[in-house]
Amino acid sequence: MPEIHTLYLAACMFAGAALYTSVGHAGASAYIALMALFGLAPAVMRPTALALNILVAGLTSFRYCAPGYFAGARYGRSLLVPRRSL
Repeated sequence: MPEIHTLYLAACMFAGAALYTSVGHAGASAYIALMALFGLAPAVMRPTALALNILVAGLTSFRYCAPGYFAGARYGRSLLVPRRSL
């Protein structure tokens, strides 16, 4: 069974992720701050915050693009391919 501190950290990270994604951010600063407050080593903080940030940003982007809120899909490749200079 996980220690109580681990459960508190997970609950705080979930709350931080929920608050940050409600305004369109992924929450890396919240993850790093929480891990620092709970005493994790910096060598553990960096990859963990990066992985969580990618995961949350990916899920949020999918939830934003799935209903068609992203207008870039109408323009096709024009947003991905640079235009030729005249």
